Amino acid sequence: MSNEKELLYEKKGRIAYITFNRPNKINAITNEMYDLLEESVYDYTHDENLLCAVVTGAGGNFSSGADLKQDRRAGGSHRDYGMFPAYRAMNQCQKPIIAAVDGYCLASGFNCAVLYCDFRIASDRAKFGIPAVKRGLSLPYPITFTHHMSLGNALYMVLTGKILSAEEAQNMGIVSEVVPHEKLMDHVMEVATTITEAAPTHIRLHKQFLRNLVEVPGSFGQGLIDIITPSLRNMEDSTEGRRAFIEKRKPEFKNR
Repeated sequence: MSNEKELLYEKKGRIAYITFNRPNKINAITNEMYDLLEESVYDYTHDENLLCAVVTGAGGNFSSGADLKQDRRAGGSHRDYGMFPAYRAMNQCQKPIIAAVDGYCLASGFNCAVLYCDFRIASDRAKFGIPAVKRGLSLPYPITFTHHMSLGNALYMVLTGKILSAEEAQNMGIVSEVVPHEKLMDHVMEVATTITEAAPTHIRLHKQFLRNLVEVPGSFGQGLIDIITPSLRNMEDSTEGRRAFIEKRKPEFKNR
């Protein structure tokens, strides 16, 4: 039996890579994997050198969901019902998290990629689904579904349990890009690298802005933005960004 961890966490430059690593079980997520995911997201959140994270799966699949053969109540910090600590950590993370989706992305794997990653880049053979009703299971976080798709599309996916192709998921707005599977990780790395070249504070606050507008009532969410925007404009990085554009060179951001 291999001693390799079932969830891998790697740092390459300013990008963190989190990989579900249980390919012989279609990356079904165990209690231990949820705990490792929480630890990885916590480290990424607090490592000032890291500016973007990529969540993916080994062996040609993202994840088939939680391992239903394991009793979630039997152990680990995810034994209690409610939002999993790993997903709470992802939800509270102010830095970008990209899902690189190949193969099956179902159930809790779908939750991870769609509800708690900021956007998704999928291979042309990716498949998305929420088969809870077919298994007699409940949805743990139903309110968040309509943050990422229309109510009609959310109901269609949940009530039918249909598995969508990458193209169908893109048409529903669940996926930002679909690329050939052999180019998936190279392309995701290019997108992540592009994000890391932006001003760090601006990355975090613009993510916060957009999430506030979705999750907080309109006038209150806009009020938060009105408070924070002036401080962004007065940062050295804002001045440097404008100066670099005028001088036709790459900006040198200092996160201040």
